[in-house]
Amino acid sequence: MQLVWFRDDLRIHDHPALHGARAAGAVVGLYIASPAQWAMHDCVERKRQWHYANVQHLSAQLAERGIPLVVWHCDHFSEIPARLEQFCSDLPIKAVHCHHAIGVNECQLENQLSDRLPVPLIRYLDANLVDYDSVATGQGGVYRVFTPFARRCRQQLDLSEPLPPPEPQVRPPASLDSDSWVESPLPLWPAGEESAQRALARFCNERVSGYHQWRDRPDHKGTSALSPYFAAGVISPRQALFALRAQPDGDGAQSWLNELLWREFYRYLMHHFPNLSRHQALYPHKEAEWHGPADWFSRWQSGQTGFPLVDAGMRQLNATGWMHNRVRMLCASFLVKDLHLDWRLGEAYFMNQLVDGDLASNNGGWQWAAGCGADAAPYFRHFNPYRQSERFDPDGDYIRHWVPELSDVPAKQLHKGGPFLLAPDYPPPMVDHRQQAAAFTEQFKRHTEAMANAS
Repeated sequence: MQLVWFRDDLRIHDHPALHGARAAGAVVGLYIASPAQWAMHDCVERKRQWHYANVQHLSAQLAERGIPLVVWHCDHFSEIPARLEQFCSDLPIKAVHCHHAIGVNECQLENQLSDRLPVPLIRYLDANLVDYDSVATGQGGVYRVFTPFARRCRQQLDLSEPLPPPEPQVRPPASLDSDSWVESPLPLWPAGEESAQRALARFCNERVSGYHQWRDRPDHKGTSALSPYFAAGVISPRQALFALRAQPDGDGAQSWLNELLWREFYRYLMHHFPNLSRHQALYPHKEAEWHGPADWFSRWQSGQTGFPLVDAGMRQLNATGWMHNRVRMLCASFLVKDLHLDWRLGEAYFMNQLVDGDLASNNGGWQWAAGCGADAAPYFRHFNPYRQSERFDPDGDYIRHWVPELSDVPAKQLHKGGPFLLAPDYPPPMVDHRQQAAAFTEQFKRHTEAMANAS
């Protein structure tokens, strides 16, 4: 019997570990839920509901092929090696198959299992668009700038057809020890691989051609909205690439491919620099000094900053577990460069709230905003909240939807902010954007010069 350990790869199509295990013999699946870990990281209930609902759909798909999915609840990673060792001996299991994870804790757990299990632990690349160990600079180093990385990736893309689902097998005995499981209601996207595939097809057929024109507009449905499916591994990037290649080439298709490669870039970096998963900056010497008042963070969290587009984004996040990417960049820049608060606070809050929270992409995006990561926005680049709303929400529809206090304010006034809003139930701007941006620039220069002199 072969064991497939599912984590953030909740699908049966294009699943190298499942494909490899089934080729070796009969298969049983395993998913390990960790409610205590979720709680420790303050993850909101809807995020757990989303992930667990996809586990339920995976279980049903596997059952149709005679493959049982065993579900355990473990409060901590430390419980897993002993329990899995016993399980492998009891069944018995001949090999454990899984996709290689990124991040320090995940890699350490895999290494512990490899040393302790009585059977081989076989690790696969999780249908990445490229092999991260084969993408290197001309000097053999790791790319830290996106554009040359993307250029090299486009030369090395895996253009093979996604792997088919596993062949059905005779159903094993139903006496396997699986913890009880109750499917949670899903408040957002329909869960499961079939729903994800329909959403992917719909985007490629209907919206990808205009993606380059509308992707930055939160007031339009211009993005793919597939990120929650990618985060749970319900669809693979290779499936997305295959669907994209079936469409006519154009600016929209190339723009979306670029976004897929940004996801690869951040995973590539965390693969080569695992400590990024522990909130370590890629360039620590480029970090600013964080000295904003602690109570400012709660106003940012709750969407009460007095900057309409920032507040609209934070309220969308709190209400739905998702936020438009353009607005994510603004909210991140605002926390760091207007409020002068540590990017790690925002990174943790986003990761806990976002249904599509991806460890590598979230970390990379926040370091980009803070100016201390790969290909980062320079310290002197500041997102002007008013200019952003004027460019990307020109009619104010997105703002008014999420900030109803401003529903009667004309667009021209929304983009000026401050006393021009004439909305008594909406707070005034908590800071002066120009002053805070200038202060950030000045203190950043002093801090980095001092660090350089000290070294």
